[in-house]
Amino acid sequence: MSAEEIKSALREAVKAPTGIIIETPDYVYALWEVTKGVWKQAWYSFVDKEGEVNTIDERRALLLLIEEVSKSLVRFAKGGFRTIISEQELESVLEKIG
Repeated sequence: MSAEEIKSALREAVKAPTGIIIETPDYVYALWEVTKGVWKQAWYSFVDKEGEVNTIDERRALLLLIEEVSKSLVRFAKGGFRTIISEQELESVLEKIG
């Protein structure tokens, strides 16, 4: 998936009322509801310079969110995890993507 497609998805996620974006030093992960019961997830690896956007169902979205938060909490204690809650904060992430 192109960097522009990933950036577009992240912009969509930050504007969504249900959107959550998690940034670590290695990657960025986003999850947001598109319509009732239909969610999208997007991720981009800063290391590998690749990413993906998928449409998933609500149950899968919840499971992926739990998995992502549990993985990220370990990094949080080391200062390597943050949630992106504004378009302004997202700009620094988009710059990393290129």
